[in-house]
Amino acid sequence: MSKFVDRLKNVSKGYVRPMGFNAVASAPPPKMLLAAELDIENLTDKEAFGGADVVLVSAGKASAKKLKETADLLGETVWGVMLGDKAADAAKMAKAGADFVVFSPDAEVSPLTALEKTGKIIILETNLTDFMIRAADCLSVGAVIVGEQADTATLSWRKIMLYQRFADILSKPFLVRVSSNITLSELQSLWALGIDGVLVSGSAGLKELHALIDKAEWTPKRKRGHMSAIVPSLKMPASESVATEEPEEPDEGDEE
Repeated sequence: MSKFVDRLKNVSKGYVRPMGFNAVASAPPPKMLLAAELDIENLTDKEAFGGADVVLVSAGKASAKKLKETADLLGETVWGVMLGDKAADAAKMAKAGADFVVFSPDAEVSPLTALEKTGKIIILETNLTDFMIRAADCLSVGAVIVGEQADTATLSWRKIMLYQRFADILSKPFLVRVSSNITLSELQSLWALGIDGVLVSGSAGLKELHALIDKAEWTPKRKRGHMSAIVPSLKMPASESVATEEPEEPDEGDEE
């Protein structure tokens, strides 16, 4: 299984799985995960991705040699590849060592279903209907990223409402795109909604954001629910039900 998807699931459930043979049962509470999306050409040294829990590489048409160089540079850092709607290179990326692949709903199905050990994460637009979000939650993917484009704007109330909608419907762990200058209070607001991680674009401010997340206190339990349809009931309470009237029988004196 994908290391990143597995970690997302653990965070979503509200615990961190102890690692190693001497791990104790009482593990520290989970914290929000930080993912960084970086162009493969900008991955020239470890400073470029320092601080990220996971790196999402925009590889484009990178050669096998370039992918190997990138994998060697990243070392023990968990990394994946942004495929977008170009799923044909999925097997190539998995062979290069990608822990997971990220794709859009328009990507071809076959190359992705052929992946066995590589994690699959789908990108969803914020303007999807509730029906489409529920449909996405039923797909055989490990997690969801909400938002197609890099986000450089500040967190607004509209975004909070949109993210709350996804949190109410999705059972899968999910991340949202944010600006690297997001504040701690804004991160904690997202965490309170049930969001498991954030995705930033570029390396600017990455180390500072990691330090902010690392030093903060994160509540062990977060709000996460499921929307249910409210169906009006036409059944009346027994005390208010209308009794059925039986027809009156004619008196004997009325008969001739």
